[in-house]
Amino acid sequence: MVSFMDRMETAHLCIETCLGVKEGEKVLVIVDQEHLPWGEALAAAAAVKGAVPAITLIPEPKPYQKEPNDIIIAAMNAADVAIAALSDLAINQFVHTKARKDALARGVRFGNFMVPEPGERVTAKELLDTKDRANRLAARLTAAKRARVTTALGTDVAMSLEGRKGYGISSICTEKGFWASMPNFSEAAVSPLEGTAEGVAVVDGMVNWIGFVREPIRLTFEKGTVAKVSGGADAERLKAIWDQADDNATNVAELGIGTVPNERPRGNNQDKRLIGTAHFGIGDNYSLGGSVRSKMHLDALLYGTTVELDGEPVVKDGKFLA
Repeated sequence: MVSFMDRMETAHLCIETCLGVKEGEKVLVIVDQEHLPWGEALAAAAAVKGAVPAITLIPEPKPYQKEPNDIIIAAMNAADVAIAALSDLAINQFVHTKARKDALARGVRFGNFMVPEPGERVTAKELLDTKDRANRLAARLTAAKRARVTTALGTDVAMSLEGRKGYGISSICTEKGFWASMPNFSEAAVSPLEGTAEGVAVVDGMVNWIGFVREPIRLTFEKGTVAKVSGGADAERLKAIWDQADDNATNVAELGIGTVPNERPRGNNQDKRLIGTAHFGIGDNYSLGGSVRSKMHLDALLYGTTVELDGEPVVKDGKFLA
């Protein structure tokens, strides 16, 4: 359990270092019931900086109900800074919404808050280092025409990146119209060209709405969509989720590459940040510059990856080279 003092220390780091909140700014904190103490800490830290905080409580979103309601959207657009302090699963949904993208277009700074482990510490310098690492890799993704992901378990997926922009996602967001994942998260992400992802991904980590898989799930990609799902009980659960979803829910929407060093795996959504991991986002790619809209964006994580851009490795057997 995180102590009150640790909670406030983390909240001040997020407000001051990650988001650069200033006196007089309007700060919206979106929370669910479970994360209300964190929301209160973030609001208190904002008030200390002379900002004007407001907390809004929302229910846990359902898998097929991605966009927030009109009241939340209006509040986001009226804020200078919006923070979502929700479950990792809800955060993953919230990030990939039109509401979040539209708020950024209006100049709102947006922060996703993910609860750190008790005792987890990170310095401002470490956050800046991981931001630089993510941005360097994002530039490589933007410049690349092709990407390939392989693992020792049998993953071999290739895709076109032509005309696509890579995004560096980090914990630092002090400029208008940008977003961050706090307090210690970083990755580089890109949306592959629609219809081009081909191959097999052997998922041995976390899958949204499934959790950490008990047996690897094999996803077969054909013409940019999930054509086949095989494995054990978790694979059957995943198929059932997609069977109830919209037609675009199986679109291969994202390649994400972790850029945070020296952190141990947690077996949850936050493992996406770790160097050596890659994940495929499946479903909506609109928030990453694509054209496919879906009510779902589901991430599937792989460990020990090799990622090549135009034939040159940027990650090899889980080691970061870029």
